[in-house]
Amino acid sequence: MSETRELADLLQELKERSGRSYTALASRTGLSRSSVHRYCQGLTVPASFGTVERIARVCGAGQGELDRLYLAWTRAEASAGAEARESAEGAAGADPEEVEPQQADSAARFTRLWPWPRPRLRTLLIAVIVAAAVVSTVTLDRRSDPGGAGGTGSGGTASGGTASGGTADRRSGQQIDGPYWALAPKRLDREFFGVTMNTDTGLMPGFDVGGVRFWESETRWAQVEPERGKFDWEILERSVRGAERKRLPVVFVFGGTPGWAAPGGPKTPYPDDSRAAPPDDLADWDRFVKAVATRYRSRIGAYELWDSVGATSHYDGKMSTLVEMVRRADRVIERADPDAKVACPSFGKLWEPEGRALLEEFVRSGGYEYCDAAALKLHPRRADGPPEDIIELAAKVEDVFRDHNVAHRVWNTGPGAEIDDGARLSDRRANDYAVRFYLVGLYLRKSNVDRMYFYSWGSRGVPLIVQPVGGEPTEAGRRIGRLHGWLADRRVASCGKGRGVGLPDGVFECVFRRGQDGEGPWSAVRWTQHGGPDGRLGRGAYLLRRMDGSSERVRPGERVEYGETPVLVEYRG
Repeated sequence: MSETRELADLLQELKERSGRSYTALASRTGLSRSSVHRYCQGLTVPASFGTVERIARVCGAGQGELDRLYLAWTRAEASAGAEARESAEGAAGADPEEVEPQQADSAARFTRLWPWPRPRLRTLLIAVIVAAAVVSTVTLDRRSDPGGAGGTGSGGTASGGTASGGTADRRSGQQIDGPYWALAPKRLDREFFGVTMNTDTGLMPGFDVGGVRFWESETRWAQVEPERGKFDWEILERSVRGAERKRLPVVFVFGGTPGWAAPGGPKTPYPDDSRAAPPDDLADWDRFVKAVATRYRSRIGAYELWDSVGATSHYDGKMSTLVEMVRRADRVIERADPDAKVACPSFGKLWEPEGRALLEEFVRSGGYEYCDAAALKLHPRRADGPPEDIIELAAKVEDVFRDHNVAHRVWNTGPGAEIDDGARLSDRRANDYAVRFYLVGLYLRKSNVDRMYFYSWGSRGVPLIVQPVGGEPTEAGRRIGRLHGWLADRRVASCGKGRGVGLPDGVFECVFRRGQDGEGPWSAVRWTQHGGPDGRLGRGAYLLRRMDGSSERVRPGERVEYGETPVLVEYRG
């Protein structure tokens, strides 16, 4: 609920500002660590404002912040209702501030399934539930070398796992999160850290990235060729030169048919005269593709052959026509610039069955025979949703490809046409989501995800702003650059999650190796989608790097709290 989320965000921001861990806050407030964690994550609402105030004052909140917290708490309290709280609080008469979340959840599920027995038996049953919950949550980082052969230090296999990283032992029914994948250590392609540009200025990101994609950059077909045979190269040339100065590889996106080439076609949402329909005469398409690929031979490294197929505001034509356009463009580009890569049209609306049906139609029509990569719009369900939603969506798309025996590199081009411009993220969420977008891409590497293009650079009208045109990078943008720096000289070896890779439940991990042959010291980036479980560091751990640029010395066996902000753990040997 949005009311609960508002309260949680205010508490979490105070916690991060204070620099205190959940454990430290618990010891200073008299609450359990899990209770503080639940309130800061929005999993439950405190039964009284006094609990909120205790946490806030320990974090150094002023009177104005307390007033905001009180209003947020009253809204959350009214919205949450009494029923859910009573079922958790009523478990054995326990103090709601001190019941572990797993215990409360287990008790609540039990009451929904069965009527309560007599009091003595009820107490015994609750004790069994609580004990089982406690046992199930005890986990340590027991790994010694997860980046070696097999990819884990806990007996995982390289191909184990499902789209969400889970595997099951059919004999015992035991659920194991991960490992998701493990392969021979491989250096990341530079273009993996990409951004989609949203400016015609020629300015480039002020933080470290690996490539740029030109769309929303005033370089649509209708703008480059406003009249048949008459080209205006000014904006595209300025953008290409800007990328060249920064040594950034470029993806140029074709799309936005000029009005003169499709006079009866529906207009796009852009203020120019671009149309969502294909051109009436495909010879006009051939000539435009040839003009761009010839002029920018060896300067533009890749071409994407349409944007946001699935949104009728961007493509409103037959699929057979689109496949023919792809076939012809591939032939033209191959002749004009044999070294350039070709990405098939970027399909969107993939959360919806209708969007996946269009993708399947393109697959069945043989469109991927003419491309080096599949451009897809993999994004969370909501514009302000967590990046880990992408894992579920990628699995849906992978099913489509698998059903038709299609194997292609995937370039994730972000949300595009379906972005919710009204959504906004808090600074904390923006900082975390920006870097986790790329980490989720690494987690999906076994699903052939090869590049991630963040949407978008330069815009102020998106939920997550990384740098406004002409301004300085936001903290979210700086953290993208910091993550890029962390991984620049490393080879990715594996990614997994939870107990399957020797970590607490819910902790994601990607493991990296140094050295030309991937035999050097290893490191691991770890994060969660929700919450802050902790685990003991394994053998060889010596340094913990944080996204704010700080670092601290650590020792094997030391407990580390993982959270929604990724950390990098460095290991010796």
